[in-house]
Amino acid sequence: MEYRFLTEELQKKIKSIQNRYLAKEQAIIPSLHLIQETYRDIPKEAVEELSHFLQVPLADIEGIVSFYDMFRFKKNAKNHIRLCRNLPCHLGGSRKLLKMLEKLTGAKAQGHSQDGKWYIELVECIGSCAIAPSFLINYDLYDGSKIKNEEDLKKILEKYD
Repeated sequence: MEYRFLTEELQKKIKSIQNRYLAKEQAIIPSLHLIQETYRDIPKEAVEELSHFLQVPLADIEGIVSFYDMFRFKKNAKNHIRLCRNLPCHLGGSRKLLKMLEKLTGAKAQGHSQDGKWYIELVECIGSCAIAPSFLINYDLYDGSKIKNEEDLKKILEKYD
């Protein structure tokens, strides 16, 4: 089968991932991350190609993509911000941080900015309570407790222009 989305480079990376696991199903989630990093979403055709490539049922991969919030079938913004809203982050000031993020990016919570550059997603937990309020930009973790004003946040956001 010729692949449109699983380029030779992606195939090599997925093979490398597969070699680390005993069961081929264990390579699904890391492979989906690679696909999403490459295309900013997970094209439906890429799911079919991954199913063929890994030799796992298509329904298994579709189930994973639809279950986990971290995966997207639709085109994501250039930069994806995930802001924790769980209790430690809420108490640490995530609401104030959200207001600053919305103002500086032009995106609202659970929405895209007009220019397609930013998407802000409120999530239940990102496992970083020690640095509450914590947030991710793409896959980079940030300590929200160190952000004292909009200027501090603006410096971080400028890295993603």
